[in-house]
Amino acid sequence: MAEFGVQIKNIAQDLLNLEVNTIIKANMTGRKMPAPRHALIDIAQNYNLKLTDLGLPVQQTDAGPGSFESFHLIREKTNEGMLAIRKRAAKKHREYDEADMVMLHRIKRMSDQIKGIFKGLEKKKAKQWDNNLLRDDIDDAPPLPLATNDLVMIRKIWEMGLEEIAMQTIIQLDGDVLTRVQAKYANEESAILHKLHNQSVSTSLRFWGELIGIVKEFFGSLAKSLF
Repeated sequence: MAEFGVQIKNIAQDLLNLEVNTIIKANMTGRKMPAPRHALIDIAQNYNLKLTDLGLPVQQTDAGPGSFESFHLIREKTNEGMLAIRKRAAKKHREYDEADMVMLHRIKRMSDQIKGIFKGLEKKKAKQWDNNLLRDDIDDAPPLPLATNDLVMIRKIWEMGLEEIAMQTIIQLDGDVLTRVQAKYANEESAILHKLHNQSVSTSLRFWGELIGIVKEFFGSLAKSLF
C-alpha cells in the first residue's frame, strides 16, 4: 500500500509540468521500445558509440552491455571527458566546445538516473536486478519489476537517445512557460520547424488537460469510496 502511495505521488508530481521537445533526427526506424532489459542495452550501446566518437572509449569488461556496472563505467568516463575538455580549454585560454560538454552532461545525467533505477531494484531484491545479461539470456530472465515512473523514464531516455533537441517548451501548472530554441534554428528558414513545434505544444496541452481531468475524477472517486 505504501509503494502504491509513492507511485501515486510520483504521477501527481509528473503532472505538474509539461515538456515538449522537437528533435532533429538523421533517420528513423519507427520501432517501438523493446522490453526494458533490451532497452537498457540499446541505451548503453548508444552511449558507448557516442563516447568513442568523442575519443572516450569505455573500458570493456565482462559485465553485461546494459548492466548497472556498464552505466557506472559510462558515467565515470563522461566525468573524465568533461575534465579533459576543461583542461584543454584552460591550456589554450579559450572557451571549451559547448556542444561536446552538453552531450557529456546529458549522458552523465541519464546514466545517473538509470543507476538510481537499478539501486531501487536492488532494494526490492529483484532477481537479476543489475541486468548483467547478454541479449541471448534476457528471454530466460524474469522481467524487471519496474515502478510506473521508472518505466516511463527508461522509455523517454530510449526514445530521445542522443538526438539533437532543436526546441523545447516547458509549461508549469501555475502558468509559467519556458521555451528554448537553439540559436541556429532561431531564424525564418526554420519556420516549418517552429510550426511543427507549436502544433506539438497545442496537442500536448489538450492531452495534458484531459489527463489532469481524469486524475481529478479518479481521486474524487477514491475519496468517496474511502470516506
